[in-house]
Amino acid sequence: MNGSETQGVSGTVMALGSGTAWQVVSPAALEAPHLLAAVAVGSPGEVWVAGHARSRPLIARWDGASWTTPPAPPPEPAHIGAGFQGIDADPERAIAVGGAYDRVTAGEVPLIRHWNGASWQDHAPEETGYVLTDVALFPGAAWAVGHGLPWNVPGPVALHHSEGSWRLVPLPPVPKGRLLAVSGTAPDDVWAVGAADRGALIMHYDGRAWTRVAAPSTRFPLTDVVALSPSDAWAVGRDRVLHWNGRKWSRTRTPVTSANTITARAADDIWVAGGHGELAHYDGTRWTLTDSPQGTTAVWLASASSGTTTWLTGSHQATRQTPTTPPQSISAES
Repeated sequence: MNGSETQGVSGTVMALGSGTAWQVVSPAALEAPHLLAAVAVGSPGEVWVAGHARSRPLIARWDGASWTTPPAPPPEPAHIGAGFQGIDADPERAIAVGGAYDRVTAGEVPLIRHWNGASWQDHAPEETGYVLTDVALFPGAAWAVGHGLPWNVPGPVALHHSEGSWRLVPLPPVPKGRLLAVSGTAPDDVWAVGAADRGALIMHYDGRAWTRVAAPSTRFPLTDVVALSPSDAWAVGRDRVLHWNGRKWSRTRTPVTSANTITARAADDIWVAGGHGELAHYDGTRWTLTDSPQGTTAVWLASASSGTTTWLTGSHQATRQTPTTPPQSISAES
């Protein structure tokens, strides 16, 4: 069954299971227009997407068959442009991060929400003057990264969560720096990437302190990172795909021209996605471009993998007849 022709941009989601093709599982029940900027897999029956709808924070949950928007705090009237940019989850918890402009204090404020199993709760830190862009969970802890603005908290920002509270952690000074993504294999092996002015910024946490790591020359920021082991990590940004071999970061030749996000199910099963619906897969030997059911009208902004399933989310320009039949049931581990 097809619905009427629609126009405009809304969030979209795709999933790839083992031995299957990419399947669109867009949350059509969400308020339009809405944009999605983050995705995370909590368990086989729980996938989260986050972003904003009409300048209000938005988080939706996929239970393997349908989308819902669980209870959350009401929008803050003083916040303008509020939304989430990052989310991460495990079987026990989920955390979403983002930011907004507070017209009362005339400055940026970070947004942090924790899932308690029944509803989302605000856990915003006391410090303001910056926004958050991504979050990564670890046993008993979490890292959130972001950036301030020159007139508030200049440069990159990192917050650590443990024992129920968030705290700012010192970073190497990068006055025009921004951190946009974070990933790690353990509490003492965490990577964060972003921008130093117009080029790449890479930082690493070894369990004691953050240090800046040399990055290959790039013309654009790095927008995502995925860590598989202490000697295997990947980062992407526009026409650059970088690889860490345990000693240094180096550029990898790929057919990708507009990479925004990268995710991995294994060292020989890696996906990169970006603008114009671009999708590319790495099998441990070579990269191959792959067709997307959304065509070239999608802009993929975030990705996540768990078990045998990979998820993508972003925005989609709808310009033709769109299916209204519910998608085939798919779980995070299908």
